[in-house]
Amino acid sequence: MKFLKFDEIDSTNNYMKENISSFENYDIVSAKIQTSGRGRRGNTWLSPEGMALFSFLLKPEKTLSIIEATKLPLLAGISTLSSLKKIKDGAYSFKWTNDIFLSGKKLCGILIERVKNDFVIGIGINVANKIPDDIKNIAISMESDYNIDKLILKVVEEFSVYYKRFSEEKWSEIIEEINSYNFLKDKKIRVHIGDKIFEGIAKI
Repeated sequence: MKFLKFDEIDSTNNYMKENISSFENYDIVSAKIQTSGRGRRGNTWLSPEGMALFSFLLKPEKTLSIIEATKLPLLAGISTLSSLKKIKDGAYSFKWTNDIFLSGKKLCGILIERVKNDFVIGIGINVANKIPDDIKNIAISMESDYNIDKLILKVVEEFSVYYKRFSEEKWSEIIEEINSYNFLKDKKIRVHIGDKIFEGIAKI
């Protein structure tokens, strides 16, 4: 496993995508600071020092279908949540499909990008960084001195275990575990599909 570490970089996802031919399955790129971190839909992801900021590569043995690929953020989420629970106990929850919350506030974001048949899995976790006052009502940090490199390796190792189970068609077991941490369960949600809006109560 290759583990490249940068003090500062624009985006670990971008670096891995631009140099994807030099990486193998589960190779990792990390940075202390990202200057152009991104979330879903192109949203800016604040990336100060003290966070676990990293991307790793998944090279499936077979081409994943669109439906299979949509499950990868969930696998990354439960892998990360499981790793964090082993470091610090707390009220963790998972907001479909790419955020982990602690005590009702955002702790971690996930961004997965497909490059042909491979997937760059980017994760940002508030480990030791201080949360700015203006977003303390929506974001949280673990405020932990746990070794960030060890945490990154733990998350990738945990993902490899969950992905193996996924490959062995044990998705029903995995989704049951994910649902036990569902942040949206029993909450009112609004879903946009095309030009239509649907409202309801999340039950899974």
